[in-house]
Amino acid sequence: MAKIKKIIAQGLFQNLRKIFYMFVSEIPIKAIINQPLQAMGKGRVLLKGDVTFGYAYSKDFYSRCGYIEARSKSAVIEINDNTFVNNSFTAIADSSSITIGKDCLIGTDVQIYDSDFHGLAPDERRSTSGESQPVHISDNVFIGNNAIILKGCRIGVNSVIAAGSLVCNDIPDNVIAGGVPCKVIRAL
Repeated sequence: MAKIKKIIAQGLFQNLRKIFYMFVSEIPIKAIINQPLQAMGKGRVLLKGDVTFGYAYSKDFYSRCGYIEARSKSAVIEINDNTFVNNSFTAIADSSSITIGKDCLIGTDVQIYDSDFHGLAPDERRSTSGESQPVHISDNVFIGNNAIILKGCRIGVNSVIAAGSLVCNDIPDNVIAGGVPCKVIRAL
């Protein structure tokens, strides 16, 4: 009986968290949202088809939330049909775009950024925003847990990005890539 009460309490708690994040979000999201998702910014978030956020039997389901921000009016985040995004996902498009293709699998704690967010020169770090470049993740890509994908990168069709990788250059189609920095390990 105690186990049933615990399951009911956890489900109620998670539903209250989801409702809270729907109210604090600035951009309405229509998707299958299992974990709370905060959607912020002045830009656009386009979900084309069935997109799922969060998985109950994975890390951080009850303790964290997903975060999507299309920061400026020109920023666009697009996620396509049948893509599954696991818990604690972060995507921030500062002034360009992040595109995620269809049939993608994205692991826990994956972060995707289209900008440096600050100037890189020492005298510009606090006075200018960083350069933005589009990020493109092609169809049927599998991104492992804790991967970070930086501005200007393209990940090719069917490719796999290993857990913990730092993607800072283009990855071709049909390969397994991993490491810091991320490099091709072998063809699929």
